[in-house]
Amino acid sequence: MALAWVLVANQSQARLFEAANRAGELHELETMIHPESRLNGRDLESDAPGRAFDSGGLGRHAMGNASQIHRRNGQKFAREIAHALEKGRKEGCFEKLYIVAEPQMVGSLRESLKAPTRAAIAGEMRKNLVNCDLEEIRSQLPEWL
Repeated sequence: MALAWVLVANQSQARLFEAANRAGELHELETMIHPESRLNGRDLESDAPGRAFDSGGLGRHAMGNASQIHRRNGQKFAREIAHALEKGRKEGCFEKLYIVAEPQMVGSLRESLKAPTRAAIAGEMRKNLVNCDLEEIRSQLPEWL
């Protein structure tokens, strides 16, 4: 059984690692990609954004909602990640969980995890290290997992 799992994630990609012993190196288990989170807001909606009048009534502007779309997609991806973590916990694959993710993704993950898996979280770091190599990721974690 792995002692710890380490999740490194952002809004569109997640990497899951395990450390077999407390001071051990990381071994990548899985990479998850959420393609919808990589699309532009325009590519996610079938219609063009609506238009509205300025409050003074002198002009019109587009009503964009790209940030809301990206937030929803990030939350959907967080639920997918949470499902994988829940499965691993139920199968006894880890005792401790460390999360290294963008601040918004950390919040979405916490909301998506069930209480027993949230209780396994031994540490969190609000950084985007998803594109870093193994040595850099490991150096950001506690010496003893």
